[in-house]
Order: sequence, then structure tokens, then C-alpha cells
Amino acid sequence: MSTLPGARAVHHIAYTVPDLEQAVTFFVDVIGAELAYRLGPVEDPEGDWMTRKLGVHPRASAHIAMLRLGPVTNLELFEYTAPDQDRRRPRNSDWGGHHLAIHVDDVDKAAAHLREVPGVTILGEPETITDGPIAGDRWVYFTTPWGLHMELINMPAGMPFEATTDTRLYAPEESWDAHRPRPEKASESVNANAFNRRVIDEFRASDGRVADFGDVPLLLLSTSGRRSGMTRTTPLVHLRHEGRHIVFAANGGADAHPAWYRNLMAAGAGTVELPGRRFAVRPVPVPAAEHEELWNLQCAQDANFEQFRDRTDRDIPVVELVPVEAAQ
Repeated sequence: MSTLPGARAVHHIAYTVPDLEQAVTFFVDVIGAELAYRLGPVEDPEGDWMTRKLGVHPRASAHIAMLRLGPVTNLELFEYTAPDQDRRRPRNSDWGGHHLAIHVDDVDKAAAHLREVPGVTILGEPETITDGPIAGDRWVYFTTPWGLHMELINMPAGMPFEATTDTRLYAPEESWDAHRPRPEKASESVNANAFNRRVIDEFRASDGRVADFGDVPLLLLSTSGRRSGMTRTTPLVHLRHEGRHIVFAANGGADAHPAWYRNLMAAGAGTVELPGRRFAVRPVPVPAAEHEELWNLQCAQDANFEQFRDRTDRDIPVVELVPVEAAQ
């Protein structure tokens, strides 16, 4: 019987991250989470609500995203700004140290997958515990591109500790995706990202206007996967300059080029969708001499871009999408 009246389950766990867009992208595209919603800014510019309710500086401000992480876990991510913010990350041995563990069928296979993800660090090699209460547990730690400690674990049924207690740890019985609704077969494959899907649907239904982006201009870019060959559609902020369609492979300031850019450049072709128009394009890299001018114009129409170059040592590619023919 629960000691806490009415308790049913853990509703969610939460982490504060340095870059919300980077963290959401990682959990959705690499781990397989689903974005449920975003909100913010959460702030109280004049009062002390943030201190009274959240225990942070009164002038703190937060943007929040809630994700569904597999069959039983909700994950809330916060990006804070605050005058007294401590940006040091606690080690696992420090007070407040933490990690997030994911049960996988094959630790070695999952670790091999993560080794191919830019910015992920696998801490040593997977190993199996050979004695003690959890003999048979195979595990390995890794860190995300922003430094969050996570773990891959496979703890089979019948752990030695079960012989000494009636308590059993939760063990997944259904697949990671078993909870997902089964969508009707679509005519195109889009990013496995609920946020992108919603933006695409709203873009098409509202003559290119998407509430989350305000007056910032968007286009939809469809590319073919380098490995899968499947069509993937991505909403992109773009710059219309002197009749040219310019896009920036910023990836939120991450240290890797975005998938749409790699697919576009590998194929040498894509399809652009604008309100009332759809046409084939070829990518043409913009000369470096123009980058600064175009970047400043992009920052003027979308202030988020002002931060992206400061987050990475990567040269962010600038690409012109040159129309080549009308799509059928």
C-alpha cells in the first residue's frame, strides 16, 4: 500500500539542459522519444513567482519540452536562463549527480549504434557483473553531446537478489514502440518527430503560416535518405534574398551537420514546398565571402540564429536551393 495518499506512478523525470533544441533533437532522433509539447517562456519579470514556486532566481526564465520516452516514462526538459546560473555539471560522485538508464535487448549493439552519433562518448566497453546481487547485469555508461550521463543496461529476470526479497524491479515486457498508435500508411516518410509532423501539417493547412514560428519564413524540404532511400520532409527556416532561397545547416548549433543537409548534398537534389508551389531544386554551396552578410540577414529575421555559431566550432554550411524544374 502506498504511503503517499493516492499515489499511482512516477509521472515524469526532469533534467535541465544547456540547449533545449539540441536535447529534444537528440532524444527524438537518436533515442526514439516523442515530443508531446513545448511551452515557455515560463517567467515572472516583475514578481517572485519563480522563487516561490520553483525555487530559482526571481528573474529566471525557462523554456520546457515534455517527451514520451518509451512505453512507461515521461521526460521533461528545461532550458533556463538565470542571473545566478551555475553551469558546472555535477559528476556522478557529487551531490546532485545523476544518470538516466535505458533497458535494451543488446547492450553491445546499442553501444555500437551510439558510437556513430557525433558528440556521444561511450565510457569504456560494456561489461557483465559476475557476482553479487545483480550478477548477470550487462551495462555501459555514455554521455550525451551536452554531457548528461546515461546508461545502457540489460538486467535479465532471475537476478540473485530476488532470492532474498519479494521486491521485484520493473522489467519491460513490451517493446519500446508498443504504446504508439499505428498510423495509416502515409504517402511520404517524414521525420519521426511529432513536432515536425505538426509543423508540416500546419504549414500545409495554413498557407505556410505556423504559430510557433510567427513571421519567420519556412519552407518544407524533401530529401532522399542516403541509406534508406526513403523520402524525408523537414521544415526549415529560410532566407529569401534577391530571389534566392537560402538555407543554413545550423542544426541548432550542434557539432554535426543535420541529416537533411547530408542527404541533400549526397543526392544533389531535393524538393521544396512553399505555399501554393512545389518544385525540384539542386543545392549550390554559397561562397564563403557571402556568408557573413547572409548570416546577419538571417539573424535579423530569426534571433535564435544569433546563438548557433557560438555553440559549435563547426563551419555552418550555407546553401542556395536553386530551382531546376516544376515538380509533377
